[in-house]
Amino acid sequence: MMNCDRAFDRYLALDKNERVPLGVTLHLLVCPSCRTAVRRLTKAELFLAAPFAVSAAVLPRSFGSAQDDRVVLDVMERIRAAGFVYPEFDADEGRVSLRRWMVSGIILAVGFALVPSSSIGIWSDLQFGTSFSIPFYLLCGVANTIWCGLFIGSNIDFFVKKFGVGSQAKTI
Repeated sequence: MMNCDRAFDRYLALDKNERVPLGVTLHLLVCPSCRTAVRRLTKAELFLAAPFAVSAAVLPRSFGSAQDDRVVLDVMERIRAAGFVYPEFDADEGRVSLRRWMVSGIILAVGFALVPSSSIGIWSDLQFGTSFSIPFYLLCGVANTIWCGLFIGSNIDFFVKKFGVGSQAKTI
């Protein structure tokens, strides 16, 4: 498994809209600290790409002048005011780890696979026939759909970054 420094360095080395390598993607799925850092970098990039309101009188006349320093200070203050700082992972952030998502998905799938072949499933099938089977399979489908929706919804920032949904369309 890739460590945080190496994964983050490889991520930062990517060009805009370049595909994230599989190793880095797997690390981002597993490491909440790096995932948070990538999310905040993306927000910072979008924030800083917005037009900066600077009048022509404030623009520097020569490189390295005192006015140039003032513009840099204004930009740094704008970044600080927006709350973009180096991320420290906060466990109380309300995120569910990928490991918990996987465990809950496996429990859900194994449970739905084992119930029909268990004693209660066999008894229910004998007593009720399709009156048991159809609602049970509908319940399986609805529960699986809800689980997938919650997984995607709570990790939407990863999927937006991975697949470029909502950002600039990639041209071929």
